[in-house]
Amino acid sequence: MNAKFAARLERAHLIAARVVVQDAAALPIFERLDAELQAARAALTARKLNNPVAYARALVHARKASNRGGAA
Repeated sequence: MNAKFAARLERAHLIAARVVVQDAAALPIFERLDAELQAARAALTARKLNNPVAYARALVHARKASNRGGAA
């Protein structure tokens, strides 16, 4: 995870939220992006704090978020 990736997720997250306002059928995409963004933020924070356990946990959450079905 890096800051550039997190920034791209933030942009996609915002776009998905705007789409959900227009069409609730896009909610699964928003949910997946929301989970991925939270995991990316946690990973960045853990890396900055030099906490390998927190970083590993964030990567686990990121993997679970990216393996969710229903989006894309």
